[in-house]
Amino acid sequence: MRCSDPAVVTATEQLLNALTDVENTIRLEVALEAFGRAVNAATAPQPSWWARRRAVRAGA
Repeated sequence: MRCSDPAVVTATEQLLNALTDVENTIRLEVALEAFGRAVNAATAPQPSWWARRRAVRAGA
């Protein structure tokens, strides 16, 4: 369980804690959704340098 992204670490801890009470399905579903969002955000490809530059220029 090593990850440099603090959101993934937190979501993993919450998911593991939710697994201790599997009868509480709402808590488990919420933790699983949060874990999925955190992992998706952490593994999403970074925009290219050109895309970041265009975004900065468009906002100026």
